[in-house]
Amino acid sequence: MEEIMFNLEKVEEELAQYKKDSHSEKSQAVPDDLMKKDEEELRIRDIHNQHINDWIKEDDKFIVTIATNKILENLKTDSCVLVVGCAGNGKSSIIRHIALKLRNEDQYEIIPIVLSPGSIFELINRKRKQIFIVDDFCGKVITNALSVEVWFSQIHEILKLILNSGTNDSEGFADVKFLLATGINIYNDSIFKKLQMLMKYVFILSKWPLTEDEKLRIIKKYISPEEEIILSQTLKSDKAYFPLLCKIAENKKADQIIKLFSNLGDFIKQDLVDLKNSNNLKFCTITLCALLNNNFKTEILDEVYESDTEMLAFENVCLECNLGPHKDKVKKKIKEQLENLEDMYVAKTDNYYHFIHGEIYQIAVSVCGQIFLHTFIQFVRSSFIAERFSFQTNMTVNNKHIIIIDNKIAEKKYFDRLMLDLEKGETYSTFHNSQLRSESYRTKFIAYCRMRQQKVCELFKLFNVKSDTVSITCAERDYADYIEFTKQHHFYSHKMRKPLIESTWEGNEDIVQLLLKCDCDINETDRFGRTALFVACLLGKKKIVNVLLDNNANMSLCNEKGQSPLFVASRERYDDIVNTLLHNNADVNQCDVNGDSPFLVACSGSQLSTVKILSRRMPQILQRNNLGQTPLFVASMNGRKFVIRYLLSVLSEYISTPDNEGRSPLFIACMKGHQNVVELLLKRNANVSQSDWNKRSPLFITAAEGYADIVTILIKNKADINQCDEESMTPLSIACDKGRTEIVRILVNSHADINITDLKKRTPLYVACSRGFKDIVKLLHENNASILECNKWGGSPLFAACREGHFDIVKYLVEHGANVFSQDSNGTTPLLVAIENGNTEIGKFLIDSGFDINRSDNYKRTPLHVAAVGGHNDIVNVLLNAGAITNLTDVENQTPLDLARKYSSTDIVNLLSSDN
Repeated sequence: MEEIMFNLEKVEEELAQYKKDSHSEKSQAVPDDLMKKDEEELRIRDIHNQHINDWIKEDDKFIVTIATNKILENLKTDSCVLVVGCAGNGKSSIIRHIALKLRNEDQYEIIPIVLSPGSIFELINRKRKQIFIVDDFCGKVITNALSVEVWFSQIHEILKLILNSGTNDSEGFADVKFLLATGINIYNDSIFKKLQMLMKYVFILSKWPLTEDEKLRIIKKYISPEEEIILSQTLKSDKAYFPLLCKIAENKKADQIIKLFSNLGDFIKQDLVDLKNSNNLKFCTITLCALLNNNFKTEILDEVYESDTEMLAFENVCLECNLGPHKDKVKKKIKEQLENLEDMYVAKTDNYYHFIHGEIYQIAVSVCGQIFLHTFIQFVRSSFIAERFSFQTNMTVNNKHIIIIDNKIAEKKYFDRLMLDLEKGETYSTFHNSQLRSESYRTKFIAYCRMRQQKVCELFKLFNVKSDTVSITCAERDYADYIEFTKQHHFYSHKMRKPLIESTWEGNEDIVQLLLKCDCDINETDRFGRTALFVACLLGKKKIVNVLLDNNANMSLCNEKGQSPLFVASRERYDDIVNTLLHNNADVNQCDVNGDSPFLVACSGSQLSTVKILSRRMPQILQRNNLGQTPLFVASMNGRKFVIRYLLSVLSEYISTPDNEGRSPLFIACMKGHQNVVELLLKRNANVSQSDWNKRSPLFITAAEGYADIVTILIKNKADINQCDEESMTPLSIACDKGRTEIVRILVNSHADINITDLKKRTPLYVACSRGFKDIVKLLHENNASILECNKWGGSPLFAACREGHFDIVKYLVEHGANVFSQDSNGTTPLLVAIENGNTEIGKFLIDSGFDINRSDNYKRTPLHVAAVGGHNDIVNVLLNAGAITNLTDVENQTPLDLARKYSSTDIVNLLSSDN
């Protein structure tokens, strides 16, 4: 299905041009130009006012709900809310009501029409408070992929407006709010996830369902008191589109309302059928809205058509409705009918008419399409041809809103329509038709093509023309990757123009055979470099693979990543296809751009059977990829135990072959935490101490990653427990650095050197103090780790804890004998370190522990000097209260007051000045 959007693009373009002209420095506008611009601005304002006036009329029947108030609260806090709900549950009414409320109470200007981010940036007025309303955000019935892309391209600018709304800074951000609404089906669409930055503003309406009291108050707005008494015990619908039911119930009788609430679809269908018999003119008007894509423009009644197709569609419906031969009279009748929309299920927006709800539109298409079958086959949009028609023989109980083709003449017209679409370059209706799932439909379609073989072959040959010799738009060239689509309806807008590849993707073997007989290029590629054979192998379409190979498809053609058909079949575990390709002499050594062969990728992720099939054909079974990874290495990296066991039976001598980073299969298995693989490799005598190029051993990397069970296994297999990396860090040191308490305990109990130092002379205890892991500090100390051992600059573990602000560790160290008066090579003390880093709590604790607060470092800096430089007001207060001397000078003869003035610490200047 195609997206139905408000047709205000011309308004947007004109307004954008107006804004551009009005801001141009080169523009020398004359009074006439100014008048035209003013007139244009007034015209836009009139359109907006028309919408707002319509909202005011509708708001008279609006009932404030709990959800409404919650949305308003969120909007005031975040300046943006994206309301998500199913069709008909009142989300549009809610955002309009809130907009009107903000206008009336807080003088916000409402911008009721926002089709794209461009509208926002053109209409924003930084001198006014504004609220922008974006209804049907990124789609009305289904997701509009183009709209998602447009919003995504400017999402950061929009977020900047939201986050800075109302701030009075140099950039002059406006006081703006955004109320968006979209359907739950749009929100759940994978395409919509591109806008994930808006997720924090989402309000799911279903989480705040209508209460019984709210339902009752809504019903009273639409149903007369007499009907209410009759229906009070009947209308207890829990449908999410309850507000829509109430709206349709207006002016209906009790029995009609009961049927409506029982089944909306059946009620609308019957109502439309009755309308056909009772008011032909009204039914004709509804049919036109349905046929013209829910977008019946008023210009049509003035004989202004967008295309010949639109003109013919209009004329055909009028003829079929027997409205008479005189065009002027017919159009006058329709215009009069449209001016009275009561009980028509149709509403007017600007210059076009549309159904009041998407579900009603769908029902109207099926009812009107069935009555005027041939006209709809000829003129309805191509996505409807693909999705909403069904031959009588293909009907199932699950078919919904389907137009049934129940005679041979209609079937021929339907196939003729497919040919017309192909002439226009549209492949969706033909090759992604929902009826292709039926063998009987495909048989009829193939028979039709054979009957018109010359014409069909000519059409298919059009698609064989290379892109450099035919005009193809950017959108046709840059279609999204169809392989990723799980919902077929997204595919309608992707103009592949590759019937053979599209039919392969759909898995229709007989259609593929038809296309090949019509001389479609079997080796043509899509924009991702994929042939039909590649797609068939990727998706496991075995029968199509056989058909393509029988017709000499080129097995060596690769996609843009250099992946061959055999490569993807091996990766996706399609053994039958792998066997078929090998039987046809596919190149088993053909690698992708990363140097991965089919065999290597099979070892990485496929089942053992695929590995065995390929290995029998591999002359170079040890082939490595660009990263130097062997089949055994990738199998170990991905935990493929049974594949590894098989590989070791034929490749045991390569058990320790490293990759380009020096990592062995055992190393990578330890790094990824594959315990069963580690045990298997060790049992096969893998080198337990083999390090990578950074001298990290398997035990080291396991300790770093936190796999305690594997650490135990490696130690039992005589791994060197104190083996260092290139910075002389041991497994114990790295475990302390990463906070792996359990592993630290295992290593300590296994007699790891507890006071060993790295290149910076840091002990494991020092590292744990720096990182703030008190449990590890305590564990090490209880096992006789020294708390006095200093690093290469003379800093003790206490220094590290003071620097990083770990008060609980500082307290523990001091309580267990750490020297608070110690100095490093620069004469720095733990107190100076704490103050320099703004750690007030630690500073106060050290002072209370008896530290000399006037003691200076090698540069004659006292704690007060350091606090003044850092702007730490609280610490200055603590020091002054403890009796710090304020007039001591550093090596540059500066007092703390001098430094406070130098570094613009006004509050500290005042403190020190008053103290002096």
